[in-house]
Amino acid sequence: MNRASAPLAALALLLASVSVQAADNPVAGTWKLASFAFEGATWTLTVKEQNGKLSGKISGEYGEYPLDSAKLNGNTFTFRVYMGDDNIYDGEGKISGKSMQGVYLGPEGKGAFKGDKQP
Repeated sequence: MNRASAPLAALALLLASVSVQAADNPVAGTWKLASFAFEGATWTLTVKEQNGKLSGKISGEYGEYPLDSAKLNGNTFTFRVYMGDDNIYDGEGKISGKSMQGVYLGPEGKGAFKGDKQP
């Protein structure tokens, strides 16, 4: 390997290791979810992991909201979504392979959701 290609090889190795780490986290990625309480509303859940910390957003026909307090413990994913000062929802989903099922609770009600991780 010559001197010019060494930095490129190092960058490729770094990117490959980041991809493997993201693949190891079962919740990181994009999920298509359906909620049953709001007339079958569909949501897109996007979860990112950076330096061991989870972040992301949930978006759908009711708007786009950042995730707060996102955590993964085993196969259980918990999160909070602020849809306004007094409109806070807590969610918990169980991950099984590429599927997730869960529940949420907030001031306007509670319900269940399920969905699949997108490729």
